[in-house]
Amino acid sequence: MKFLYLFFFCLLSAVTLQAQTLSGKTTSVDSSIVKLGEVVVVGKSDTRKVNESAYNVRAIDAKILHNSNLDIVHAMAKISGVKIREAGGLGSDLQFSLNGFTGRHIKFFMDGVPMEGMGSSFQINNIPINMAERIEIYKGVVPVELGADAIGGAINIITNKRNRTFVDASYSYGSFNTHKTVANAGHTAKNGFMFEVNAFQNYSDNSYRVYTPVEDLTTMGIDKDKIEKVNRFNDTYHNETVILKAGLVNKSFADRLVFSLNLGKSYKEVQTGVRQEIVFGQKHNKTQTIMPSFQYSKRNLFTKGLNVRLTANYNNNIRQNIDTASYYYNWRGESKYMPGKLGEQSYLNSEYENKNWNTTFNTNYRINNFHSFSLNNVFTSFDRNTRATPQDATVVATDTMPKVSMKNILGVSYKLNYNNKWNISVFGKHYAQYAKGPKATDSSASKYELYDETYSTIGYGIAGTYFWREFQTKISYEKAYRLPTDDELFGDEDMESGSTGLKAENSNNYNLTLSYDKEINKAHVIYIEGGFMLRNTKDYIKRTLYTATGQKQYASHINHGYVRNIGFNGEVRYSFKHLLSAGLNVTSQNVRDQEKITAEKNTPNINYGVRLPNMPYFFTNGDISAFWHNCIKKGYVLTFTYGNNYVQKFPLRWENQGSKNTKDWVPKQFSHDVEITYSMKNGRYNLSLECKNLTDEKMYDNFSLQKPGRAFYAKARYFFNK
Repeated sequence: MKFLYLFFFCLLSAVTLQAQTLSGKTTSVDSSIVKLGEVVVVGKSDTRKVNESAYNVRAIDAKILHNSNLDIVHAMAKISGVKIREAGGLGSDLQFSLNGFTGRHIKFFMDGVPMEGMGSSFQINNIPINMAERIEIYKGVVPVELGADAIGGAINIITNKRNRTFVDASYSYGSFNTHKTVANAGHTAKNGFMFEVNAFQNYSDNSYRVYTPVEDLTTMGIDKDKIEKVNRFNDTYHNETVILKAGLVNKSFADRLVFSLNLGKSYKEVQTGVRQEIVFGQKHNKTQTIMPSFQYSKRNLFTKGLNVRLTANYNNNIRQNIDTASYYYNWRGESKYMPGKLGEQSYLNSEYENKNWNTTFNTNYRINNFHSFSLNNVFTSFDRNTRATPQDATVVATDTMPKVSMKNILGVSYKLNYNNKWNISVFGKHYAQYAKGPKATDSSASKYELYDETYSTIGYGIAGTYFWREFQTKISYEKAYRLPTDDELFGDEDMESGSTGLKAENSNNYNLTLSYDKEINKAHVIYIEGGFMLRNTKDYIKRTLYTATGQKQYASHINHGYVRNIGFNGEVRYSFKHLLSAGLNVTSQNVRDQEKITAEKNTPNINYGVRLPNMPYFFTNGDISAFWHNCIKKGYVLTFTYGNNYVQKFPLRWENQGSKNTKDWVPKQFSHDVEITYSMKNGRYNLSLECKNLTDEKMYDNFSLQKPGRAFYAKARYFFNK
C-alpha cells in the first residue's frame, strides 16, 4: 500500500496553470497561443483589467483550468477569503463563504444575469469549468453593473462569447462510481449566424465511508462512544443539462442577438438530515427545469461610447420531495418496519412549481477618456404553487397559500478616470421588494395567516484605486442592503422552513487592499496582496436549527440583530519563467455578535461580543506547480501540481456556553491534493489524473456532516478550435 501511495503521489497533481490563474501577473491565452503550447503576455488581458479595477475583486482565467476535473465553485477555492462548505459529496448542499459571509449573502451571476431560480440542475456546484472564460470574485462592494442586493460580495461567471468553430468534449471517472461528461460545440458562419450546444451530466453513488455511532434497531439506543466505519447507501445523485443557443453576431443592429433554451433535470437521494445522527434509507427528491432566455447587446448604439445590454429569461422549475417509507434505518443500512409511521422524517409526496422571471437592462455611456456613466436595472419575480399527488392527503392550508416575491434593483454610477494613476467611482442603488406568503401567528407555528409586505430603501457607495510604480491601493465603502431570498422566505418544502416577515439586512462595508506586482526580470515574477475588511451588519439573517418531534429537525432563518465582521487576508505568489509557480494565501475572519439586548425577550444578551458559532475563522491554501514543456515531443506539456488546505478548528455552538470538556467542535483539518496533466498536440488531446485528500483526512464543513475521504479521478479531454 505504501508503494501505491508513493506511486500516486508522484503521478497525480492539480492541473495546468492553476497557480498562474491566481497570480498578479495574469496572462492572456488565445487560440494562437494554445497552438504553441505556451503562455505569453499579450497586452492586458480581460482578467488583468478586472483585477486592476477600483473594486476589491479577483478574477480567475478559467480557460487554463479546462483540463481539470473541477466544477466552477471549486475553481474559486484557492482565492483568499473563499471557503467552500459542503454537506457531503457530489450534488450535496453547498454554502459559498466569502470573508465571513456565507450562503445567500453572496450573489451569483452568469454574464451579469442573476442565477437565482435557475434550478438545481444548473448551479455553481455542478456547472463544469469548461463553460467559463473567467470568474470574477467581488469581495464586499459590488458594482451597479451586476444589480446585486449583496452584503458579502458577488461572483460573476463570464462564458465564452468568442466567434469561432469549436468542439470541447471530456469524460472523467473516479471514486464512488463518479462520472462526469461535458460536450460543448459551436459554429459561427461568415454571415453572422451562430449556434452552440452545451451539454453536461454528473453522476455519483457518493458511497464513501463515514465514521459514526450506529443505532441498535432492537433497543433503539446509540452507544456514542462506539464509532463504526460505514458506507453511505442512500446518496446517489445525478443531473443532466442541455443548453441550445442560436442567433446573430456582429451585425449593424446588434453585436449579439441570441436566443437560448436550457433543459435540465436532477435526482438526489437524501442520506441524512441536518445532523449526521439522522439517517434515511429511501428519502429522495427530483427536479426538472425549462428555461428559455434572450440576450441582446450593442456597442456604440446611436452614438459612440453608448453601450447597451438587455437580457430576459423565464424559468419553470418543478421539484418533488418524496418521503413515504414506513421504515426506520440505521447507518449499517438495516431497516425496521414501523406500523403507522408516515415517512422517515415527515410524510412528503407532493410537488411544487417555481416560476421565476428575470429581466436585466444595462447601459454605459463613455463621454470621453475621463468620464463615464452607468445605469443598471434588474427585475425578478417568483411564484410557487404546491400541488398534492393523488396519494398525498397531508397537504395543509399553508402549502396551498400563495408564495410570491418580486424585487427590483436600480443602480446608477459615475466613474472619473483622471489618468493611468488613479480612478474613482461613486454609485447609488434603489432596492424594492414585495413578498406575500404564510406567516405563523403563534409560537408553536400551529396557526398561519396570509402575510404581505412592501419594502424599499436606498444604498450608496464609493470605490477608488491609485497606482504608484508596482503598488496598487484600493479603497471602497458601501451602504449595502440584502433582501430576503425566496428560499429564506418560503423554505424548500422539506428540511428548510420558510420565514415570511424577515427584514432586509443592511450593512456598512469597508474594504482596503494593497498589492505589489513586480516582474523582477524575464525569469521572476512576484505578487503580494494584503486586504482588510470591516462589516457592520444589522438585521443579520442567520440560519439556525430547530427540533420538532422525534427525528424531525429542520433549519430556518431569523434576523439576528447586529453582527460585526473584521477580516484580514493575504496572498503571495511567485513564478519562475514558465517552469514553476507557487502561492500561499491566508484568511482570518472574526464575526461576532454585537447585539447587547435580545430582541425577543428584551434582556441582556449573554452572547454579546462572542464569535458566531459554526463558522471557520482561520484557514489557508497553498499550491505549487511545475511545468515540463515539449515533453517527449514539441507542443506536449506535462504539468505537476500539489495543493493543500488547512482549517483551524471552530466551535459548533456558542463558545461561551457549556463545558469546555463536552463542547462540540468541528476539528482541525489539513488536506492535500495532487494531480498530473499531460497536454498533447498543442492542447488538442489532454489527459489528467487526480487524487483528492491524499492522506484520507476526516473532513467536515457543516455541523457534523462528513465529506468524502481519499478519492481518485481520471479525465480525458479533446479540444478543437478554429
